[in-house]
Amino acid sequence: MDNTFIIDNLLRQNESDVLEFKTMLSIDNIAKNVTSMLNNRGGDILVGVNESKQIIGIEKEIDVNKILNTLMYDISPAAPVDVQEVAYDGKKLLLIRVWEGSQKPYSYKGTYYAKEGSQCKNSITHIISDRKQADSNWERVPLLGADFSDLDMEEVKKTIEMYQELGGRKSSDEEEFLINNGLIQNGNVTNACVLLYAKNPSRYFSYSQLGIRLSVFFSESISDLMEVINYNDNIFRNVEAIFSFFDNYYSKRIEINNPQRMEKWNYPRVAVREGVMNAIVHRNYSNYQGFLDVQIFPNHLDIINYGAMEPIISYANKGTVGYSVLRNPDIAYQCYYRKLIEMRGTGIMRMNDECKKNNFNKPIVNVDSDIVKVSFLINDVHSTKMKTNNVETVSINKTMEKILAAISEKPNITKKELASICGITEDNVEGNIWKLKQMGKISRVGPSEDGYWKVM
Repeated sequence: MDNTFIIDNLLRQNESDVLEFKTMLSIDNIAKNVTSMLNNRGGDILVGVNESKQIIGIEKEIDVNKILNTLMYDISPAAPVDVQEVAYDGKKLLLIRVWEGSQKPYSYKGTYYAKEGSQCKNSITHIISDRKQADSNWERVPLLGADFSDLDMEEVKKTIEMYQELGGRKSSDEEEFLINNGLIQNGNVTNACVLLYAKNPSRYFSYSQLGIRLSVFFSESISDLMEVINYNDNIFRNVEAIFSFFDNYYSKRIEINNPQRMEKWNYPRVAVREGVMNAIVHRNYSNYQGFLDVQIFPNHLDIINYGAMEPIISYANKGTVGYSVLRNPDIAYQCYYRKLIEMRGTGIMRMNDECKKNNFNKPIVNVDSDIVKVSFLINDVHSTKMKTNNVETVSINKTMEKILAAISEKPNITKKELASICGITEDNVEGNIWKLKQMGKISRVGPSEDGYWKVM
C-alpha cells in the first residue's frame, strides 16, 4: 500500500515525544524507543531522515520481518507494532508506528523505558498509574454473567492466525491469547471481549451500544425511507455483513479504455471502509444512548457516530490532521490484527488519499458535540448502463446475475434459498433484489407472501 502521504505528514512536523527521526538503522535503539512510546502516548519512528528532516535514506537491505520479530518477542507484554519499508523521494525509509500501550508497563529485554521530553530513559514512575486508569476503562471491565463458553471460538482462531502472520507470539490456546491481550481479566471476559467475539452479544448489550443501523433512502429526504437493516451481531460479523452490503449495493463498473478493460468500484471502497472502522474503534460503547448509523442517499453516504475524539474535532474545525487517542485500545488492537484498520491515527488522511486516487470528492467531516458525521459524495448508481465515447459502465454484478438465473428457474424462490445459492446473507439478497427492481429487471407479482418473481 502506498503510504507516502503519511511520510509527507510526518515531515511537516517536528520531533517530539511522539515522533523520532533516525539517520541510522539500529534495531536495539528502535526497540527502546518503541517501548518508551508504548509506555507514553504512542508515536512514529522514521529511519533514514536526519534531525533537519533531510532524506538520507537507508543503504543496506532492510529485513522488516527480523525487526518486527524483535519488537514482538523482546518487548513484553506483546503489543501491535507496524513496521514497513517505504520508498520516498527515490530512497528507502523505514517507518515504525505504534499506539499507546493498553497493558503498561512495557519492558524491552527486562528493562522499562519511558519518554522524558525527547529522551528515552529507564523509568516507570508514571506508568503504573496509567495502567490502573487503563484497567478501569469500560472495555476492560468484566461483564457479569458472561463467560468463555459464550464466545465464538472460530472468530478467535481467525484472529490468532492473522496475528501470527504479523509476527505475533504463538499462544497455546484461545484462552491464553485472550488473557495476553487483556480480553480476559482475572478469569472473567471483558466488555470488549464480548463485543468482539460473543456468539450472541445482544444478550448483554442494548442495541444502541452494539448495533449498526443502515438506512437506504429513495431521495435526499430522510422521510423518503426505503428500508432499514439492523446489524446486531458481534463486531467482526457486523463489519463483514455491512461491507458485503456496500459491495453489492454499489457494485463494480467495467471501464473499457481501448484496449484496456478495467473493473472499478462505483464508490470509494477503501475510504468508506476506513470511515466505518474509524467509527467502530472510536465509538462510545459505555453510553446507553450511543449509536452508529450509516445512511445511504442517492448521491451520498453518511456515517454518523456517537463518540467524537479531539483529533477528529480538530480536523473538522481547523482542517488539521491529528493523531487518534484510542478510546477502545483492546477493540482497536483486535481489528488491527484482522487487518481492518491501519496503525496509528491515519484514518482521515487515508480516506482523503483514497478518494483522491479514485477520483471521488474528499469526505466531509462535521462534529456536533459528541456526534461525528462523515459524508462521502457518490454519484447515483441506480442506472443500468451508461456509455460514452470509449467507456462503457455496467452496474449489474455477479450476485445479481445469480439471483436472476435462480428466479428464472424458480419464480417463487425464497429469500433464504437465494442467500444459500449466492453465498450471501438474506439482508444482502434484499439489497440486490431492490436494485434489480429499480433497474427494471424483475417485478413482484401478487402479494409479498404468496406471490412470485417475474424476470422482465
